Amino acid sequence: MRMCATLAAVLISLAAVGPVAAMDWPVVYDDAARPSSAATAGDSKKAGDAKLELASVEPAKPAPPPVTLKLDINLTSQRITVSENGAAKYTWKISSGRSGYLTPTGNYRPQWMARMWHSRKYDWAPMPHSIFFHRGFAIHATYATGRLGRPASHGCIRLSPRNAKTLYRLVSRHGKASTRISVRGHAKQYRQRYAKKRRYRRVRRGYRQLPPGYAYSYRRPPRAAQRYRLRRYRQVYRTY
Repeated sequence: MRMCATLAAVLISLAAVGPVAAMDWPVVYDDAARPSSAATAGDSKKAGDAKLELASVEPAKPAPPPVTLKLDINLTSQRITVSENGAAKYTWKISSGRSGYLTPTGNYRPQWMARMWHSRKYDWAPMPHSIFFHRGFAIHATYATGRLGRPASHGCIRLSPRNAKTLYRLVSRHGKASTRISVRGHAKQYRQRYAKKRRYRRVRRGYRQLPPGYAYSYRRPPRAAQRYRLRRYRQVYRTY
């Protein structure tokens, strides 16, 4: 009876206190299953090193192709020398930029090419077999072959149609990555030549023999006066 009364008292006290939360109980680890702090730090360090190695290792860039075609443009002599595999193959006359439209100097490579192009800046002028190397500057053909050998363009490099076609084929065969363009020198600037008025050689006492009012008369003179003036005109200016 005493044992039953004691057990009943214990049960009544437990019910009054309420259920015990699981978090109040201490967590007990076995020595074999307990993770060590040193092992955890070592694993995190190894993972960080692996990430750094992956970030530092980049894919190797492919080597650039060898340069097999060189275009040497000399603005002083107005010539272009085309060298293929280290040997000079062609030398042609060119026309570079005239005064106010200078051609940029430096080392370039072809950016893009067009078999037929029209200038958006200069009234849609035709530019056959264009090889653009710097912004809007290009090597192209021209129909004004009489101006080759001296500055005459708006900054581009002009070639004869036949030579421009040959150069276009060479660059297409070697590729833009294997082509280098070198522009050097300074172009000699020439004055623009204008057509001079024809000057007639006058004879002595030329205008003194003409009748008065010859140069200021707007009325139609009689036929005899016309013949006289024509005769005197031929004598003065020697036009027969």
